[in-house]
Amino acid sequence: MPKVSVVVPCYNCRDTVVKSLDSLAAQTLKDIEIIAVNDGSTDGTLSVLEDYQRNHPELNMKVFSKINEGIAECRNFGVSKVTGDYFGFLDSDDYTVPEMFSDLYALAGEKELDVAVSDFYWVNSEGETLQKDGPYEPGQDMMVNLFAVLWNKLYRTSFVRSLDLVFPKGNRYEDACWLYCMSCHVRKIGFTGKPYVRYVQHDMSITHNNNDQVKNMISVFRIILQYYRDHGLYEEYHDALEYIHIKFFLGNSFLRSARIRDREDRNRTIRMGWDLLNSEFPDWHKNPYLKSMGGLKNRYFSMVRGWNIMLFAWIFRNFKKDNL
Repeated sequence: MPKVSVVVPCYNCRDTVVKSLDSLAAQTLKDIEIIAVNDGSTDGTLSVLEDYQRNHPELNMKVFSKINEGIAECRNFGVSKVTGDYFGFLDSDDYTVPEMFSDLYALAGEKELDVAVSDFYWVNSEGETLQKDGPYEPGQDMMVNLFAVLWNKLYRTSFVRSLDLVFPKGNRYEDACWLYCMSCHVRKIGFTGKPYVRYVQHDMSITHNNNDQVKNMISVFRIILQYYRDHGLYEEYHDALEYIHIKFFLGNSFLRSARIRDREDRNRTIRMGWDLLNSEFPDWHKNPYLKSMGGLKNRYFSMVRGWNIMLFAWIFRNFKKDNL
């Protein structure tokens, strides 16, 4: 049984996945399992993966190929194949430093953590930007403050498999859904305080396509709300659930909605998020996190009303604001 498994979802990534795999092959932790899942690629990705496996017999690398069902089902399939004590993710156009899984595993094993977390870098044509993730405490503090991406974290396999967690099929933002549903179960979490992963942002990547995919956030957040209701945790986590709705539907998802080119579609998409926020949490302006956390971002959130939301959309669209 390896110490760590790393799931690498692969779809039409023949030009980038070798760099990702090279960064895993260079890991200082040698007791590692690489699980590469080809999600019905049409560009020769499978051949690249098989060639890499054949040319690196020293690696514990497993290549699986399945019909194309989207990133969520690809991740579910990969997790089902994990055999390591802990597991993590690396996307097929990202890469990491050699110490990542050694450091995360040492931290997780020493403290018997459910989740170990690191920082990371955003990488684009303008350079690198450091992104901190944590520290925060388990529970509501984790939900409110975590950076909802998968690949800067290490997860205890037995912990995850004790839960009824799945990535929602057919949905983008599947990482946010999975992590926010996990948050209420985590009891032990730790942080390295070091950046390892380089998350490569492409101008035409899915997170930069300001189209109907943005609307998918509505479906994902309905799944999250239902999960908390089904587990009898809605009231306990009400304030945190309310805040992440504010953060997404007036934050980065809102920024993407504001850039939809068609005016009618843009306005309709913005209103969908606004209506979900207000129908589920009509008193969200009184949210305790919104009031106590401070900062320009939360001050902006507090200013948004139905009558000025399109004004903010115009500002963000014209001033090219990338994130909040």
